[in-house]
Amino acid sequence: MKTVVVSMGVSGYPGSRQLEDIPCAHQDAHNLHKSLRLGLGDTYDMWRSITMQDPSANEALALLTLTSRILRSEDLLVIYFSGHARLRRSTLMLACSDALDDGRGHLAVSDLANACAEVNAALILDCCHSGAAASLANRPNLLTPTTLSVLASSAAFSTAEHLPEGSPFTSALIGVIEDASVTGSELSLVALAKELNSGKGAQDRCVVNVAEGNDDVVLIREQRDLIAAKETADRFVGKLESADRVARELMWYSAAELPQAYQSVLVGEIASSRIAGEASWLVRRAIGSFLDSQPGHSRIRNDVALRLISSEDWMEVCVGLIGARHLLGTDGGLRTAALSVLESYMPANATWLASMYLTDCGEYDFECVERSQLVKTSWGLMEVLEHFRASEKGDQWLSAWVLDLARVTGEEGVYLDVATHLSMNGFVLPSRVVARPISEDPLFKYLYSLEPRGRLSSASGKWLMSGLFGNWRRDGRSNLRAYAESRRPSAVLRSLEQLGALPSVTLRTAVLLDPWVSEHLDRTDVVLGWGLTDDHPWVRRAAVELAGDGRLGPVTDALIDLARRPGLFDLLLTLGDLGGDTLSLLELIEVTPVEQAALARDGS
Repeated sequence: MKTVVVSMGVSGYPGSRQLEDIPCAHQDAHNLHKSLRLGLGDTYDMWRSITMQDPSANEALALLTLTSRILRSEDLLVIYFSGHARLRRSTLMLACSDALDDGRGHLAVSDLANACAEVNAALILDCCHSGAAASLANRPNLLTPTTLSVLASSAAFSTAEHLPEGSPFTSALIGVIEDASVTGSELSLVALAKELNSGKGAQDRCVVNVAEGNDDVVLIREQRDLIAAKETADRFVGKLESADRVARELMWYSAAELPQAYQSVLVGEIASSRIAGEASWLVRRAIGSFLDSQPGHSRIRNDVALRLISSEDWMEVCVGLIGARHLLGTDGGLRTAALSVLESYMPANATWLASMYLTDCGEYDFECVERSQLVKTSWGLMEVLEHFRASEKGDQWLSAWVLDLARVTGEEGVYLDVATHLSMNGFVLPSRVVARPISEDPLFKYLYSLEPRGRLSSASGKWLMSGLFGNWRRDGRSNLRAYAESRRPSAVLRSLEQLGALPSVTLRTAVLLDPWVSEHLDRTDVVLGWGLTDDHPWVRRAAVELAGDGRLGPVTDALIDLARRPGLFDLLLTLGDLGGDTLSLLELIEVTPVEQAALARDGS
């Protein structure tokens, strides 16, 4: 038995003055189809299933007629429609993209039923008056059987609700389907309607009518491999305990290739087993990327992400933010939780991610950012500037805003760093503001002229790109070999010696990671002179990697409050890997029992 899904969403009605556009219809049709595909598993027919956007009445009818002819008697056809509909002489007319106010461009559900008369079909309607189609499931007479079952979002004389973010009926429908796919339980049309009518916010009850002569229609059959999925998840979690952090990172990226039922069970384990408390940024990023890869309307994924973002453990918060990064623009609960993180005193690892992902989704809350710990350091102010470049304020306003925030810190070094960074990035400074003289150094200008790495569209290569270029989206590029080829070596060394005053943390890090630097001892010594004492953990960590295990002395400074700069734990892990003195540094900072356990897991 196979299940064929034909999902139709009509958003635009250019030929009608009476019918307003329904922007969410396309997305609803896509999301409903996707949830069914995942829930149906092996019974889903990928070759004959389709999502149609803005079909005309003739196109919709022709497709349904053709699809019905090629189905077998044991197959099931699921038809979904989201759009406008009208009642004409007690007949429900589905308004297609060519709908006119005189009635043309409408598909009568009776014609739809005739097209599917020879196959088992389930018609799901999310439109006004959809309950009027329920009678299609009744036999027209004693001699004519019917094979069509109907699930309608509203009663015959009720209207449907289509909000900008999606239809409440379809969103609830997707939630029930996805819950069934995770639990592995059977889901029938009657059970589906019962769940929808008993759920929170169920006002206009949906209507269900099964084809007369049948008890019910099974949409999703019980998943026999659920036990295997749970066993796999248990084994996965068990392996994490004994694997090193590199293996854990790769395990999470590989988990995205498991069958969806296995992935869904594993999503629940992320919060319940407290396995998101990872000291390593790369492992946290891998877990969050796995969470982010789950279906777009996954209620379980959203619940887990919210629980993580609301955690007291900043490591779990980071995983939740990464997993929810594409939802912050549409999910109010997740957005509110992320804004709370931004204003908190959590380590900058979490507040920085909250700022970046909120602005990625178009959330430019200037007042909230002004109350965050990010604006207390030159690094944080530069990051905030980058995050807000896409806002409508404009460069002139942004530069004045950031300079004002730098002035509020009361630290001259912060103000000069920000002013120099603005100047190097082409911002026009006020006449009274002067950048550091070192901004005239040709190597400084060269480094600022290079574009950063940029974000990756796919998670599959992140672990490799991190090893080649660095761990963050905006890691700088240095390409010092190309620069040095046309300069005198002594001049290049003098410039390298001054790079500790370079305002950009990402560029200082890029210089230390550049293979050209490690090829000659003089270059290495010059950059380590400032790199091993840098006040930012990202830079210090790159210097530790460059120095290696033979040149690491005791750490005598505690760097800075965890709430102000990210990456301290990754520095500790790197020091531990190279035999460095992590105990000296741990004695200078205070860690919580949860943080201590996460560090101890990797031997730091």
